Amino acid sequence: MPPKSVAKYSTFALDAGHAAAAMGPHPLAAASWVSRIGLSWVTPLMRLGQEKQLDMDDVWPLRREHQAEVVATGFAHLYGVSRSIPRAFFAMFGWRFALTGVLFLAATLVPLFGPVALNHVVSELTSTTFSLQDISIWVGLLFGTQVLDAFINNYANFESELMAIEFVGCLKSLLYEKTMRLSAQARMEKSTGDITNMYTSDCDSLLSAAYFVHQLWLLPLQILIISIMLFNVLNVAAFAGIGVIVLMLVLNQFVSKRMFGLQRVYRTSKDDRMKKVTEVFKAINIVKFNAWEEKFTERIEEARAKELKDLLWYSIYTSMSIVLMWGMPVFISMASFGMYSVVLKRELTPATVFTSIALFQMVQGPLRFITYIITMMIQSKVALERVSEFMKMSEIQTDNVLTIDAPCAAEYIKKDVVVAVENASFGWDSESTVLRDVNLHVKTGDFLVVHGTVGCGKSSLCSALLGEMVKHDGSVYVGGRVAYCSQQAWIQNMTVRDNILFGQPYNRRKYEKVLDACALTKDLQSLPAGDQTEIGERGVNVSGGQKARIALARACYSDASVFILDSPLSAVDAIVQNEIFTKCFLGLLRKKTIILVTHNPEIITSPHITHAVTIDDGGRVVETHQIQSRPTYEPLVSPLAAHAYVKRTFEDDSAAVGVADIVVSASDMPTYDEMAELNKEMLLASPFKEDKVKTFGLSEAETKEATAKGKLIEEESRSEGRVGIHVFAAYYRAVGGFPVVAIIVMSQVLWQILQVSSDFWLGSWSGDHAPKTNATTTTTEYTTSYRLGIYSVLGLASAFMVMVRTLMITVYGIRAAKYLFDRMTNALMHAPMRFFDANPIGRILTRYGSDVSTVDANIPFTFGTLFANLFSIGASAMTAAAVIQWKGFFLIPVVYLYAKLGGFYIQPARELQRLIKTSQAPVLNHLSESVDGGAVLRAFGRDQQKRFSSTNYHKIDEANKVWYAQLCVGQWFSLRIQILGSLLVLVVTTSLVLLRNELSPAVIGLAFSRCLVSKL
Repeated sequence: MPPKSVAKYSTFALDAGHAAAAMGPHPLAAASWVSRIGLSWVTPLMRLGQEKQLDMDDVWPLRREHQAEVVATGFAHLYGVSRSIPRAFFAMFGWRFALTGVLFLAATLVPLFGPVALNHVVSELTSTTFSLQDISIWVGLLFGTQVLDAFINNYANFESELMAIEFVGCLKSLLYEKTMRLSAQARMEKSTGDITNMYTSDCDSLLSAAYFVHQLWLLPLQILIISIMLFNVLNVAAFAGIGVIVLMLVLNQFVSKRMFGLQRVYRTSKDDRMKKVTEVFKAINIVKFNAWEEKFTERIEEARAKELKDLLWYSIYTSMSIVLMWGMPVFISMASFGMYSVVLKRELTPATVFTSIALFQMVQGPLRFITYIITMMIQSKVALERVSEFMKMSEIQTDNVLTIDAPCAAEYIKKDVVVAVENASFGWDSESTVLRDVNLHVKTGDFLVVHGTVGCGKSSLCSALLGEMVKHDGSVYVGGRVAYCSQQAWIQNMTVRDNILFGQPYNRRKYEKVLDACALTKDLQSLPAGDQTEIGERGVNVSGGQKARIALARACYSDASVFILDSPLSAVDAIVQNEIFTKCFLGLLRKKTIILVTHNPEIITSPHITHAVTIDDGGRVVETHQIQSRPTYEPLVSPLAAHAYVKRTFEDDSAAVGVADIVVSASDMPTYDEMAELNKEMLLASPFKEDKVKTFGLSEAETKEATAKGKLIEEESRSEGRVGIHVFAAYYRAVGGFPVVAIIVMSQVLWQILQVSSDFWLGSWSGDHAPKTNATTTTTEYTTSYRLGIYSVLGLASAFMVMVRTLMITVYGIRAAKYLFDRMTNALMHAPMRFFDANPIGRILTRYGSDVSTVDANIPFTFGTLFANLFSIGASAMTAAAVIQWKGFFLIPVVYLYAKLGGFYIQPARELQRLIKTSQAPVLNHLSESVDGGAVLRAFGRDQQKRFSSTNYHKIDEANKVWYAQLCVGQWFSLRIQILGSLLVLVVTTSLVLLRNELSPAVIGLAFSRCLVSKL
């Protein structure tokens, strides 16, 4: 007959919202081809983001083919065959990778039509045989190619980033599975902080490589094609510019080699800092108990100072590379135009100059991007080396422990032996030996006690039986399901009930018996929500004894046949020891095989055990006590003494009697009738009653209320609406305030003024010999040398401003990073313990891992790039507007659409970015939790390991689905903004053609080229 109350209960079950989301169809599946091309199926999510703060339930689940479990299974197989991450990547994503390569090639070639169109339009305007029809065709073709480029570029980016999403799921799953298989020696070499750093920074670097790897061949190809086009425009003078390109690339290669070495040093110092941070915050209760906050803050700051020093040198070389790449177009122009006009004695025309400028601007993009690609590839190479080295680390020997499936199992089964160790020696690595010549046989139902001095190897023996140690010789056999309690109780971030069930179905009757046997009933009554109380990371709001008993209850509930219990009674008092020994070991587990590590002399010499062994100084197991068979049931001590002890304990509060005070001789052993009577009296005297645990028999609503009441871990908070001004103000102060920002802005303004001035000067130079629209020719008093000299001065001054701006951003960006890191560390070190109860270690490590990396490296250069692009676009727009005069009113509708589109996009994009941040912490929490409890998981068998792996897949999918949604929203916006940019170019070029009689060809060429730059 089935139990009275059986409920299907899974520790990691999805809630109703997630279950509903998982069952719903993905909107892409029902989208038409028009909707797919235009990404219109994303619009409902955009609208929802305007109406409310997006949460995880609002985001579509990943489609089956993109989920971590599906892709990771295939990737793991391919990696197992090739033993190489790059080879496994190309084997898994080869055809898609090739497709994106073709698309990116098309997206690289199509924009090259812009300078060609500019050359024909300006040449036509200066031609005596002007044809409006021909110009209109060229303008129309330019608009069409730009729209085509928008769709191709959009699809290529979408597919490439989707591939990166799948790859990161594969990579994190591969690292997780490897972590769970690491040998003891490998686990000593790699801390949780090291593994967390690989899970965040290194995975990010590798997925960036997967996304941008095509640029390694596309950028040189693009530079080569543009160089050929320059040759067609400037003839042999183009070789001067190409020579500058080669020289700059050689210099950049030298800088890059130095950057590679510095990147390795920086990564090492970052690992050291993460290791110290992890160690401190995993033991924060000890730090605070001893008032060691200042001492450990200093240690973290020392590691941070070393990290920032290495980062500064790396950033300085990065800045040198940036200056070389930003200044390269200036040097190319100087060399090319100087040779064209001075050496070749040719006249510069508007068509020649501004076609060349457009090509120089186009080559500037890949040249600048090469710096980023080289930096990213350096980081990726270092990350790949680290991950590959980690994947090659030693693993637990799968044949360490023979099971019931082994050929020799029949012999042991015949002898009723369930645990056997024969002539075995063990160590924590391949060289040392901790246990020698171990011979041990435990039969079904035996009760073996392991004892000895501190550090003699008792826990090592348990680890050897679990296969955790390196086996040098001999054999180990365990013929049954194992439940394990580690010496330091491992508790998960979840409720008491979830910890005990450990993924098993909830059976009320069985659950109550386990609670009673482990002396937990009264403890649960004192908790705010009973067994629905969330006990937090490492059991932070329960005592050591309660943690040990919860871990013991988890083992008892598992229905294992072999129980390996490493000192579960060491943290409980004598009364509770007596109760657990009586109710659990001699009661609930009386038919099970028990291997118990204990220091309790009463248990060691008890007649209720079958064996007692110790470990001598040489690491050999020595038997100290043995009886022929295990009694059916008895209390821990003789009944009269125990009776008196219990009575004194509950009737006289002032009495405090130890176990040693109640030892009696074997001649005082009671009869079974006396033992039964004593048992009844103990139960009557005990305050522990059945059916008194909170939440038993409650309705679903009451259970939810109790769960909410007992919740300890708080949901990670997310800001709503726009990024607060206080965030920007905090970074503004961290950078150095007004003086620093003013210098950066002024250098950026001067740089842009110098760039525009050099373009106007070049336009004026090209008009020296150009025919006007009335067929007259201009004359000039300036010599070619003078023109070239002024142009060179403006160009060099522009490059100098780039250097000033970049160095300022680098130095003061690191200053801001140090300031913010120190403030965060100081705040956390002085936060109350309640904060650490409510915020798991994974959340804190996320702040110190990827978030600190973002502040250190990404934010300064992101702000620099943002400033550069904003000022460049602004200068181009003002130049074009000033040239086309009143026709600039046609730009107002386009600008209005830009503003509306940006406003429609920014809110959902911001909310998704915040969701991405909050969705990363659960992945790291699960990783950290699994690393800490790895031995327990492996002991409980493959089912538990698979369950935790499935949970890892689910948490990765939860994070990746937000990333996927952000990808869709970003590409939705990118497609539309590029089409609007094409409209902008169409309006400006049409206006320039209409104003051909009022403007000189040089001015038209300047406005045209600036317009193309703003579109690019």
